Amino acid sequence: MKIQVGATMLIAGVLLAGCGNEEGQPSETKKVEQTTKTADVLNLIDGRLKEPSKEERCAFCNMKVYQKDTEFGAFAAQAIDASGHNLFFDDAGCMLNYEREHGVTLEKFVRDYDSKEWMKLDDAKIVKASVKTPMNYGFAYFKKEANAHKFMDQYDDAKLVAVSAIDEVASEKMKMKMKQHHE
Repeated sequence: MKIQVGATMLIAGVLLAGCGNEEGQPSETKKVEQTTKTADVLNLIDGRLKEPSKEERCAFCNMKVYQKDTEFGAFAAQAIDASGHNLFFDDAGCMLNYEREHGVTLEKFVRDYDSKEWMKLDDAKIVKASVKTPMNYGFAYFKKEANAHKFMDQYDDAKLVAVSAIDEVASEKMKMKMKQHHE
């Protein structure tokens, strides 16, 4: 809630500052802010967040991490480890399996399905449905519950779930992977 209020106040301040000064000259704030819109949006959420490069690979499964402007970009996940390094994942289940495999706890972020903005996984409204995702986990994430329900109307099997549902599916996929490697 504090982030949303702060973000609203920052945006309002930038808009007002952009009106210029009494002499009709553009304000210094407007000059500085014009080139950093993308960075500003990320900083409002968490200044440490980044966008994956076009060549980015999932830190767990080594598959491509999709850009936010692509069909699968809505399912990308990002984590920050204890050293402050950004890790990217093609699907949130891979992020949970990375934690399991490495015995670490990460700060976890996913994209809002609609806006493609980063948000904390724990704050997301999570929908499990027959939606196709990069690793076929089938989860979509929303900032607003109303948007989650709108999305759910498109799928007969859709339901709101907790993070533990992602972890269960991810754990099963990891067990199957390990079993295949041992055969």
